[in-house]
Amino acid sequence: MKTLPGKLARTAGVLGLSVAALTAVSASPAAASTSATAGCTKYYKFDNIQVQVDNCSDGWVWIYTGGGTYFKGTVHVTDDFGHDRGELTADRGKANATKYFPQVGTIRICGTKYLGWAPPRPWWTDCANEIRV
Repeated sequence: MKTLPGKLARTAGVLGLSVAALTAVSASPAAASTSATAGCTKYYKFDNIQVQVDNCSDGWVWIYTGGGTYFKGTVHVTDDFGHDRGELTADRGKANATKYFPQVGTIRICGTKYLGWAPPRPWWTDCANEIRV
C-alpha cells in the first residue's frame, strides 16, 4: 500500500474533504466548486444553519438548514453599497441559493424555532450580528 508524504497527504485530505462538503448538499451554487478552489467562498454557521457567500464576480449566497434547533433559516443580504437585497430562506433539511449583483456586502443570519409542542405553536426568531463579508 502506497502512502503519500506528509504535506502532500494533508493537501489531498483537505481537497477530498472540500469536494465532499461541496457535493453533500445538492443546492449549492453552480460556481461553488471553482470559487472554493480560488479562495472566494466564505463559510458561516449559526447553530444548524449554514451559509456560504461567494464574491468572486457577482455575489452568490447559499443557505442550508440542517437538523437542530431551528426549523427555518434566513439570511438577510445587503450589497457593497448598503442597499437591501432581501432575504433568502431554507426550511429544515432544505437548501436555497441565489445570485446577487453587485457583490454581497453584509449578511445577517436568523433562525426560527418553535417555543412549545402544543398547537398553536408559538415561534421565535433569533438573529446573529450583522457580518461584513
